[in-house]
Amino acid sequence: MRNVVGQAVEGPDLYGRGTEIRALWANVAQGEHIHMLAPRRVGKTSLMRELKRKPRANWHVALVDAQGGETPADLVAGIIAELAESPSHRTWLETLGLTKSVANVLSQFQGAQVSVPFLKVELQSALGNEWPQALDALQERLGGSDAGVRLLVVIDELPVLIARMLRRKSGRDDVELLLAKLRAWRMSSALRGKVQTLVGGSVGLDGVLRRAGLSSLINDLVPFRVESWSRPTATAFLERLGRDRRFPLAGASITQMLDLLGDPVPYHVQLFFREIHAEADDASAVTAEQIADCFANRLTGPGGTPHLDHYGTRLETALDPESYKLAEAILAQACAAQGAATAEIEALAKGREPLFRAVLNELEFDGYLTRQEGRLVFRSNLLRTWWRKHRLGAEL
Repeated sequence: MRNVVGQAVEGPDLYGRGTEIRALWANVAQGEHIHMLAPRRVGKTSLMRELKRKPRANWHVALVDAQGGETPADLVAGIIAELAESPSHRTWLETLGLTKSVANVLSQFQGAQVSVPFLKVELQSALGNEWPQALDALQERLGGSDAGVRLLVVIDELPVLIARMLRRKSGRDDVELLLAKLRAWRMSSALRGKVQTLVGGSVGLDGVLRRAGLSSLINDLVPFRVESWSRPTATAFLERLGRDRRFPLAGASITQMLDLLGDPVPYHVQLFFREIHAEADDASAVTAEQIADCFANRLTGPGGTPHLDHYGTRLETALDPESYKLAEAILAQACAAQGAATAEIEALAKGREPLFRAVLNELEFDGYLTRQEGRLVFRSNLLRTWWRKHRLGAEL
């Protein structure tokens, strides 16, 4: 098993997620459309990629990454490009009745291996403002297809695309139309038993749409929660990885590492192993002092910023300026070693209770904070320590 840090993992490198994979397939097989809910860095994208890498029998999986998109046409282009990867789908896509420019793009790949990223770029400009008609045409064609092979459309980072669109002029109208079209797919009787949808992202879709007053457009999606590893799973991972990488850590070392991390977020566990391995050639010689120093200087020091700063920039992306300022204030209070009493943090509401509740819910949902015995604390001690050093400039 490799220790793949910072990128989605697949196959034997995807550890401890067999239960989630089986549950996802069971849910889509019975006709559910899924909203994957997951805090940062727990492996959401890895799960999505595994669905595509190893689909169940009689399923085709189209995985679309919406993160870099700016417009609805970008997302629709991604769906068409993913479908065109399959020769059987490409055949009818070429005769679907889309715009001439789209048909011309598709015809260039007739009988050839499709480069999905390249085809997506070509289709983005070809679609232009006619993406709604393209979605309608796809819905009609898929509704008349053979139900023997079902289609699972997986859209990663849809909330990031939606948040970006809402900042554009007339963006709300585009978002409403796009989500209404996607909902029409999910509600279509002709597509029932043929096409399922799974969406998710590192930004909470519920929060983004709630602020825009568009939550009703996803109320048919079934929540599917993905959590961090359990402590036993994280322990077993480090034991297995140590054996496979010929760097077997002692049980006391593993316990200390997980105690320092707090929440065993898979990415953070992998990162800690990598940094310890970089400091020592012999796992049997690793000391408690080395582990503590690695945590303090390599993980939560300046070197950890590229791995953890996204927790701050993600909030800037997801929240409007007033909500972001309130989120920073809440996190600043919760950053103490023992967190902060819930009553103390609730004092920040100051007559803006609805906004305060929405921001606090988002911080809890996205894995920043949790409640413990009447206090709000950081779920991750790694994130708390880094945030306190680099966002607050506080001494520990």
